[in-house]
Formats: sequence, C-alpha cells, structure tokens
Amino acid sequence: MLYKLASETDKEAITKTPLSELNHEIERCLLGYETGGTSQARKAAFDRLVWLEKIREATQGVPAKRRRFGRK
Repeated sequence: MLYKLASETDKEAITKTPLSELNHEIERCLLGYETGGTSQARKAAFDRLVWLEKIREATQGVPAKRRRFGRK
C-alpha cells in the first residue's frame, strides 16, 4: 500500500518496503520539495527526501544524490 508509507517514520518499517514503493515515496518528496507551497513544507519534504535516499542507498545499493536545501 503506497499511502501507508507516506506517514511512516519508523526506519525499520521503511527498510522492509519494496524498492518500487520506496522510489514512489522519494518521487513524491522530490515533487513536494520542488513545488511545495511554503518554505516550511519544502524543507520538510527535502529532509524526508534525503532521509529516504539514505535508507535506499543503505538497503538497496542505489547511490543517493548529494543535495543541499535551496539549491536544485
């Protein structure tokens, strides 16, 4: 279920999700970072994006991009 992951903050639960669902959540966060309404919303999406990419790199071996908030 894709929408369950959107509210998940438990690293152990996220490491068990399939790569396709993890990629979907990363894309959702990337979209929120790029088009979020307020700076707080963009920052929250960015923080989750970086966190999820680190988990994906550690568990799936997909290299995470180096990102800095405010620079695209």
